[in-house]
Amino acid sequence: MMLANDLKTYYDEVRRYLDCPKDEQDRLLLSVNKQVIELQVDNPNLDYDLDYDGIVEFLGEPESLAASLIECLSPDVIQVYHKKKKRKHARLVACIVVVIVALSLSSVCAILAKSQAEFTQSDIVIITNH
Repeated sequence: MMLANDLKTYYDEVRRYLDCPKDEQDRLLLSVNKQVIELQVDNPNLDYDLDYDGIVEFLGEPESLAASLIECLSPDVIQVYHKKKKRKHARLVACIVVVIVALSLSSVCAILAKSQAEFTQSDIVIITNH
């Protein structure tokens, strides 16, 4: 019998290689899980030691499984996902640039304000009679 933690670890590893939307990842992994359950039900005497290594032996390396699952997806789904991902990265870079520019400008303004400040000293002697 497969250990749930080992199977979760395996699926998490497969997910790392699935370069597609999360809902597609969920759908693909659910499909694999259904097949695993069906195989276990159909073959109760299956002689596998299904810890993590057994799962890899049973389903293949996570990267290989992910590659075969990606092939099942429409190229349009992947293309739209990659475009969204690129836009998200571009927005993140733009925000970082804006923050850097704002911090730089505020530093320059503070330095200029400090350099324009004038300090004068005058010597005044007050003499009083007591």
